[in-house]
Amino acid sequence: MIKYTLALKVKDSQNPNEEYQYSLSLNPHQENNPDKIFTLEIRQSMRTNLQKQSECEINDNHLSLIIKNWVQDIKEGYRLSTITLDLRLLIESTIDQLQEAGNQEMPTPIYPDLSEIAPCWGMLPPLNFY
Repeated sequence: MIKYTLALKVKDSQNPNEEYQYSLSLNPHQENNPDKIFTLEIRQSMRTNLQKQSECEINDNHLSLIIKNWVQDIKEGYRLSTITLDLRLLIESTIDQLQEAGNQEMPTPIYPDLSEIAPCWGMLPPLNFY
């Protein structure tokens, strides 16, 4: 069994050298037919694993692109494949589904007590011209 590793880098991340890895051990038959190894179970495992590591959303299009590039690299004999994608954070992806309307009640007004406020020497301060 030969180990193949995918390294995912997130474009515009705070740490540009940080990469997230996912590995598969392939037998010679799987190496020759890498298209057939990416079953639904492996695809879901990849997505979950990479999302946990990167804390970024990997949608179906991203996953298909990752697998397409990785399959091509496996066919060419590369054991380490690196791909850089522009992914948004998981927390940003859930904000689209936010249904909360917020608190729409008007707060009770607090009126100031103006009864003790009065001018000291009339409306204007005393003007002293020397």
